[in-house]
Parts: sequence; structure tokens; C-alpha cells
Amino acid sequence: MKGLPTLIWLLVTTLSGVTSALDYERDIMPIFEKKCADCHSRASGESKGGLILDDPQHLLGRLGKNSLVVPGDWDASYLFITLYRPEGDEDAMPPKGKGERLTPEEVTLVQKWITEGAPILGERGAKGEMPEASETMEKEKGAMPEPPSPRSWTNREGKSIIATLLKVEGDVAVLRLANDTVHRYPIANLSEESRAALPK
Repeated sequence: MKGLPTLIWLLVTTLSGVTSALDYERDIMPIFEKKCADCHSRASGESKGGLILDDPQHLLGRLGKNSLVVPGDWDASYLFITLYRPEGDEDAMPPKGKGERLTPEEVTLVQKWITEGAPILGERGAKGEMPEASETMEKEKGAMPEPPSPRSWTNREGKSIIATLLKVEGDVAVLRLANDTVHRYPIANLSEESRAALPK
């Protein structure tokens, strides 16, 4: 009966609605080890873009840098955005012929991990919120919502840049440039045409 106390504890925590938070080493890293090892693994000796996904200590040092993973902010996290992009997109990960794509459920798990503060090696950042859309993905169709795409944005002076709109926060547009840097740009400084392209 050695396992009885454990069984009782599991039953009590389940009935009380207590669930353990996602953990990188336990829940996320095995997915990356299986599907991203061709390009981002100590085991394979490959670290494209200087990113190693099977080394939690390495990834912990990359959190927040270049917006790779912004704890609590999944839609500003480049790691999530590249996994979220549809197959065939030139920025989608993994690239064609380099590992198996994550399933919609696995992508949602990564999104949830980031939302929970990207807990890794016992450390956790700020928490965010999951969108309703990701919790009710069209699993029966195997489809994912269309990710944001780069487009031209023009300011009131007529200067243009190519960037991806990540989100709108009050009077600021959060834009990701081609070099993966993220900028918060005042909406009032955008041209009338660019302001009209923002979501209502």
C-alpha cells in the first residue's frame, strides 16, 4: 500500500482543481528535443541562430533578449510566432525538411508556457493572459488562425518601413521589424492610411 498516500494526494488535488503549472524541462523541452533537434540541439551539435533548445540554462539566459521569449507576452515572443506561422511561410519553424512541425496542440502548449511566465529552472517571469481563440482552436480541421504578416507602415512624414503588427496597446502600435527587433510606435505618428489598417 506504499502508493496509497500518493494516490490520495493526487485525488485531492484533482478534486480541488489544483493543477501544476507548465514547466520547461518537463513539458516543453521534450517537444523541442523531438521536433527541433536538427537545428537547435547540443545533442546534434547544431545551434542555428545561436539558439539551443535542449539546454534549459542556455534558454534561461536568452529569455527577454531580442524578444526571443518575453515571459507573459506570447505575441511578442519570436519563438512562439515562428512556430505559429503556417507551413510554407518563409519564417515558419521548423524550415521545410528540417524536423516535424509542431501540432496545433503543441503550439498552444508553448503559448500557455509563455503566458504562465515561461517557468524554467525554477524561475518565472511575469504572467500574461491566454486568448480565447487559442483555447478553442479548430482542432477538428487541423487548422490554425492566420498569423500576422509584414506590411508597409508609413508615418505622417511619408517615411515607410516594413513591419509586422503584433498588437495595439492603447495609443501605441507594437511592431516587429525584419531584424526581429520590436518597437512601440505612437499611433498618432502614423499616416491616415496606416492608422486605417489597424484593427478596430
